[in-house]
Amino acid sequence: MSYLIYAAYGSNLLKERFMVYIKGGMYRGWEYSGSKDKTEPQDLGWMYVPHRLYFAKSSSKWANKGVAFLSCEKEKDSSFHAVVRLWKVSQQQFEDIKKQEGRWYDVELELGEKDGFIIKTITGCWKTEINKPSEEYLNIIRQGLKETTKGWSEDKIEEYLRKFL
Repeated sequence: MSYLIYAAYGSNLLKERFMVYIKGGMYRGWEYSGSKDKTEPQDLGWMYVPHRLYFAKSSSKWANKGVAFLSCEKEKDSSFHAVVRLWKVSQQQFEDIKKQEGRWYDVELELGEKDGFIIKTITGCWKTEINKPSEEYLNIIRQGLKETTKGWSEDKIEEYLRKFL
């Protein structure tokens, strides 16, 4: 079986949210089919990536407000690099995550390597459709950042998010 490292961001920083893409089930009233491969991914920590976080489109799952994307182009200013959570997943799981994320996430980005595995994520190029996220969506990201970074203070989390709003 082949593996890669999936770089999660946005609401997928929160393990509980991300795991519905693997295990399937309900999350906040929405049903997810999960992956054919239900093996729990290995959490490999987090890192900054040279892409800017931004919010766009209008998602019915999140009060018709924007959802998170990473810029398709590299971000030169390191103060605007985004946090991603690294999950070692099978190729099957990565393909199933892409299917469940849907058509907005149609661009694959390669973000380097770790432990001999390619780091990939998915995003979309929607900078012409910027839309602020709902407070509810931001709260999921806040919880995810706290869990992912293992101890950022609330102030540090707010400072990080403010740069992208």
